[in-house]
Amino acid sequence: MIESRGGTAIAHQCDIADPAQCNAQVEEAITCFGRLDILVNSAGVSLHRLALDTTIEDWTRVLNINLTGSFLTAQAAANVMLKHGGGRIIQIGSISGQRGNMGGIAYGASKAAVMHICKVLATELSGQGIMVNAIAPGPIETGLSSHGPSRKQKYQERIPVGKYGSTDAVANAALFFASDECEWTTGTILNVDGGYGAQGVSYDPGDQPLAEGFVINYF
Repeated sequence: MIESRGGTAIAHQCDIADPAQCNAQVEEAITCFGRLDILVNSAGVSLHRLALDTTIEDWTRVLNINLTGSFLTAQAAANVMLKHGGGRIIQIGSISGQRGNMGGIAYGASKAAVMHICKVLATELSGQGIMVNAIAPGPIETGLSSHGPSRKQKYQERIPVGKYGSTDAVANAALFFASDECEWTTGTILNVDGGYGAQGVSYDPGDQPLAEGFVINYF
């Protein structure tokens, strides 16, 4: 897509849980483009498995890619950005890191930590010109989160907007965080989720309340 629009694109395959390989991919970008201004930390894997069924191998794989890889890549990129006066780092978190989803022990933990990394890096680097923010997508139509009809219907019933999000919705958020307009926004976690994370317990409009005007206070 980039090349079809006249741009230059390169691909570099590496193990992002390996510091040397993370540094090598950043150096290759510098060699090709001369500098590094923007990092979108989007590499990740998903796993749906109950906590008691999650093996140490499951846990290690998800955390290595989603968390360790995100940290090492951000670290390598930031060291280069500082030499050029700043840049933008965009972490891809998830609303799964904000909720206790069944089957999401490894994935949710990794994404919660990724969003924490965003806040720490923003605190440490923003004064030196590197703005660090994170996007927390909700249910998005991607190959990684392909759901069957039944599960998709259940999700859609819980999304106030009433439908899954698109990858363009996430990309548009990233465009702002990568732009010059993002000069005073840092350490922010932006939910791109159709209101999924905002909705509490809901009920059908046809349901009757306990009693009209009746309020219960719990202390």
